[in-house]
Amino acid sequence: MKTGFTQDISVKGVVMEETLDGQLKPLEFVNVVWLTSNKSTTTDSTGYFFIARGAEDGDKLIFQYLGFDQDTVTVNGGQYLSVVFKEEAKVLDEVVVSHHKRTTEVSFLDPLQMQNISKEELFKAACCNLSESFETNATVDVSFTDAVTGAKEIQMLGLSGKYSLISQEQMPGATGIAIPYGLLYTPGPWIESIQISKGSGSVLQGYESMTGQINVELKKPFDKEKFLLNGFFNEAYRSEMNVFARTDISPMFNTAIMGHYSLYPRQEDHNHDGFTDIPTGSLITLLNRWDYHNAKTGWESQLLIQWLKDEKESGTVTHEEGHPGFYKAQIDNNRIQVHGKLGYVFPAKRYNSIGSQWGFAQQTQNAIIGEHLYDARQTSFYGNWLYRSIIGDTRHQYFAGLSFKYDDYTESLDSISYDRKEIVPGVFFEYTYKPDNRLTLVSGVRLDHHNLFGWLFNPRLHLRYAPSESIVFRASAGRGMRSPLPIAENLGGLASSREWKIGDPNSNSALPYNGLEMEKAWNFGASISKEFKIDYRSGVLVVDFYQTRFTQRAIADLDISPQQLWVYNLDGQSYANTFQAEIQYELVKRLDVKLAYKAQQSKVTYRNEGTREQIFTPDSRFFINASYVSSLATYKGHWRVSATLHYTGQQRIPDTDSNPVEFQFQPYSPGYWLMNGQLTRVFKKNMEIYAGAENIFNFKQDPVIIDAEHPQSPYFDSGLIWGPIFGREWYVGFRYSIK
Repeated sequence: MKTGFTQDISVKGVVMEETLDGQLKPLEFVNVVWLTSNKSTTTDSTGYFFIARGAEDGDKLIFQYLGFDQDTVTVNGGQYLSVVFKEEAKVLDEVVVSHHKRTTEVSFLDPLQMQNISKEELFKAACCNLSESFETNATVDVSFTDAVTGAKEIQMLGLSGKYSLISQEQMPGATGIAIPYGLLYTPGPWIESIQISKGSGSVLQGYESMTGQINVELKKPFDKEKFLLNGFFNEAYRSEMNVFARTDISPMFNTAIMGHYSLYPRQEDHNHDGFTDIPTGSLITLLNRWDYHNAKTGWESQLLIQWLKDEKESGTVTHEEGHPGFYKAQIDNNRIQVHGKLGYVFPAKRYNSIGSQWGFAQQTQNAIIGEHLYDARQTSFYGNWLYRSIIGDTRHQYFAGLSFKYDDYTESLDSISYDRKEIVPGVFFEYTYKPDNRLTLVSGVRLDHHNLFGWLFNPRLHLRYAPSESIVFRASAGRGMRSPLPIAENLGGLASSREWKIGDPNSNSALPYNGLEMEKAWNFGASISKEFKIDYRSGVLVVDFYQTRFTQRAIADLDISPQQLWVYNLDGQSYANTFQAEIQYELVKRLDVKLAYKAQQSKVTYRNEGTREQIFTPDSRFFINASYVSSLATYKGHWRVSATLHYTGQQRIPDTDSNPVEFQFQPYSPGYWLMNGQLTRVFKKNMEIYAGAENIFNFKQDPVIIDAEHPQSPYFDSGLIWGPIFGREWYVGFRYSIK
């Protein structure tokens, strides 16, 4: 181990590992101990540590990290330490470490309330794509928007996923016209981990986050795993194949390719309403990424290219074209995206760096849904330029940067065009004050100028206080904004006989969609995270409360008439309150239990109706997951078992009182239970097979579609979905890997 010193006012520094190929990687959870007094601290995710020094502490610090010999360093007051653990080619022939690590980790160090979902957590369910990656998570809820198009949406903090920032490796994910199907475009086997944060987030990621951020980290070209092949098949004949392969061009230059193909070949009508339960079709996507890391020079870069083609078809299964009861939906998507990053870390000052991020995406969508024709094209460019440094010493850190966002939309709905361009340059600054491991304060502000909506000012604040290593208090406040896309965001509304009325057709406003304003909201939240031990086994309890309050919102109103869908600017109040309590505990050895309860209250002022509950938002959710692993020694064959039980509370359904009695829904849905389970057999390190079932209780919404026998009638509506469309489904799959 080697150390280097620079003058500072406190004993602090950074701990890194130098790998065999010369790369420097920050080490988290390194134990830093005063030899004399035994006072200690640990490093955070960036390798940074701070430790106070008193007269009783002496001048010798011990650095301890699992897998390395401990070392002792003599320090003087006011020194900044750069500590490097060097990896040796042959230290031990073989070491087997049995260590219990949660598959969903709650961060105690990040100033934001953060959850990290590992790939081991994703293995507990089928997880064929991002939309199916939250089945064992209580924070994010996923549902279908209608019974025809196959579009899905998430809910977070009692609001639609469009108010959350969904990113891919901290770059913009599927946004804009990709919102209805973007969750399907990231295959589950490609995912390395998912980070979920609640609240308004960091100003570094833009101004659009209101309720939180979901960041997806893909498998890396320098992973230990060199090859992965995954296959999946279920009783509806849905079949999927995924592949990952990587290679080293040089010790510092790596590349990987990923491929996915999924096929939905058969029309299934398990609820016997004459419509396919899920669209038939196929999805193919390919991805190639390149990574360069040079720890000696400080340069890093990444390049990622992804292409996909998605074809879907659904509608009636009992009638052919020409029959009065015939109905067809055909939706085709083509997308290409390119992401790049370039950064430089000053080798002598690891806290000082500059970087740039940029992205390009183009997508076309052609949809025929019943009598509606919807065509859309989006071309987007994103740029972010950042500089990171300190003010005086590392207790005061900051980011400063510039951003640029360009979106060119071409939309046409039933021959009415909604074309526009959005050009948004911006500046941002984020300051972090961290005097010690107990307190962290992050304050940020960004100023953007939108060519259509003018100046956008968004401040954000995050506070973390840890009176001890086992408990953390957090509070946050911030503002977010976003441009509405009423057609793409309500695509399921086209699968009905509703007449669309967007904005004010008589408006002389230059704003898009007949005068729809930009959506704006404030988010406030607080949380407590507590780690505990019972009978020598650890657990964690997290309790939080968040409120999102809109000052401007685009309302999709289905209550005015069952034959109409209105989208208009909010005139009144709109807010969402969410309380959640979650506990994780190793009940017995290798049996993990996760229990959560969530209460939600989402209110909207609707036109002519006053303030009412937001539609399709459960008032409560209960969640329990139990998972068991027969052995923690991954080199041995073993079993994994996982079972999840969900309860979804009642939801308000849009008014259908003016319909004939036989075409009316109840004003509220019933609460219901769902259960999923999976059994996995691991054969040594490289092969495993799994089998499972979803919706084991076979619960289905009934009816799903209003007047399904007459899709041309004024009462036809497939968009009032509050529960599962199809019932129990069995599936099998395998994973084969080479490391």
